[in-house]
Amino acid sequence: MNAKLGQHMILLGLCAMMFYAVMLISGKLPVEAMPQFAISAIIFMSSGHFMRKAARTMARDEGEENSKPKKKRKDPDWAWLTTLLNWTAAFLVIGIMAIILMKPIGVTFHDAIKAAKTYDHQYFSHSIP
Repeated sequence: MNAKLGQHMILLGLCAMMFYAVMLISGKLPVEAMPQFAISAIIFMSSGHFMRKAARTMARDEGEENSKPKKKRKDPDWAWLTTLLNWTAAFLVIGIMAIILMKPIGVTFHDAIKAAKTYDHQYFSHSIP
């Protein structure tokens, strides 16, 4: 399956390269932006190659693994994981509620963000030469 996915990634990269070529020829894509798009297509094609290589390695390792006895995995500590999930959810809910409560009544979030003051010199002092 991973080998098929690798082939699909290579085809996606080739299709992306053809699409970018058509966009360049038609004049919709400037030449200055072409290197970024070409690099993304190359990344797709190379990731497909790496996935095919990994699939071959995994298939070979599975054959070796079947001959070896499997180690028994340690059971997860569900009490600790549940506590972690509960605290994470609590901090998330408290954070969302704090954001909602800090916003003035009758003001949308969009207007509140636009009205926030930004300081250009926050990390820069003009008095230091």
